[in-house]
Amino acid sequence: MGRLDDILEKNKMTEKGVFGIYSLFSSGNIELLKKLTNFSEADLQGIAGIKDCIDNIALEIASDFYDYLINIEETRKIILSRPDLLDQLKLTQSHYIRQLFGLTYDEKYFINRVIVGFAHYIYKISPSVYIASYGYYNTLITSAVINCCKKKGISVEESLQILNSVQKLLSIDITLAIESYYQKSIDDVYKMEQDSLGRLIVLAEYRDEDTGAHIYRMSHYAGIIAKELGMDKVFQEDIQNAAPMHDIGKVGIPDNILLKPGRLTKEEFEIMKSHTEIGYNILKNSESSTLKEGAVIALSHHENFDGSGYPKGLAGDKIPIAGRICKIADVFDALVNKRIYKPAYTLEEAIRIMKDEMQPGKSFDVDCFNAFLKGMDEILDIRQKFVL
Repeated sequence: MGRLDDILEKNKMTEKGVFGIYSLFSSGNIELLKKLTNFSEADLQGIAGIKDCIDNIALEIASDFYDYLINIEETRKIILSRPDLLDQLKLTQSHYIRQLFGLTYDEKYFINRVIVGFAHYIYKISPSVYIASYGYYNTLITSAVINCCKKKGISVEESLQILNSVQKLLSIDITLAIESYYQKSIDDVYKMEQDSLGRLIVLAEYRDEDTGAHIYRMSHYAGIIAKELGMDKVFQEDIQNAAPMHDIGKVGIPDNILLKPGRLTKEEFEIMKSHTEIGYNILKNSESSTLKEGAVIALSHHENFDGSGYPKGLAGDKIPIAGRICKIADVFDALVNKRIYKPAYTLEEAIRIMKDEMQPGKSFDVDCFNAFLKGMDEILDIRQKFVL
């Protein structure tokens, strides 16, 4: 759906939001809606029998509907915001009515439902006004169907069956539009949540010498590794959003340890290790799915694949996949960038250390490490983009 992609991009929908819209209009979901309404082949045949009559009065129905909407304060100010908008809306609605009764539910139909849902959300038309006005629209359609059945000499019994079929069709139609409204609203909430989380994480990272650049690099690395592992786009986005919280627990580490220029003592290192559990405890009880995933990453990103890591000594698949991915992303970025306790290694030296000293199968999940190498070109692009 090329034009639908353009609309979603124009509305700055996240990958999660795009996935929600496409799931809404998937063949499986449409079939579910038909099943829930008991929509059948007989319904299609009945509606097809009055299509030509509805086509002839579609503009009249649309005009009556928008004349009604002008009397509602919330919608009047929008409709009258441009001199030519009312006529344009009436014409568009008439085309849509013809499309609805023509039973051609192609890309144009889906785009129309998305536009309607998004427009009601963007213009802040409340769901109660939306649903109530749709009730009046339903009344107009019902009256039109009854009149068309009379014109065609259709029996009362068959007319009632057709009217029932149209009601099923309209219930599916409004469901898709309202769901589009809902998907847009939750996507905007999601974006606000991510923005707030990002600012919180940067605030925490200002205690470190990297002033936030590290979290952006390693989180993007994690998303690339997830992609090369074959994870879907929603998982890629989820891990990229949650990965920045991997070291949030460092807010609980004293500066004399966190910012120490030399090697830590054994006792100091034990305190430093506690940042994993501190981060987990900060995030674990959140209602946010992103923060919950961040809690998992915070706790597990220092575990080693052979069980020699901390804090739990987990091994293999017992380590959450997000933790296994973020460990590689975190280690790589730490190696190739200067830290207060070490110089920056060259790319070649960093890869050698990861391969020969830390080792896939020992420190790293082999599949995750291979995905990391496979995505190296993208990773280096990100490294260049987020330089200190």
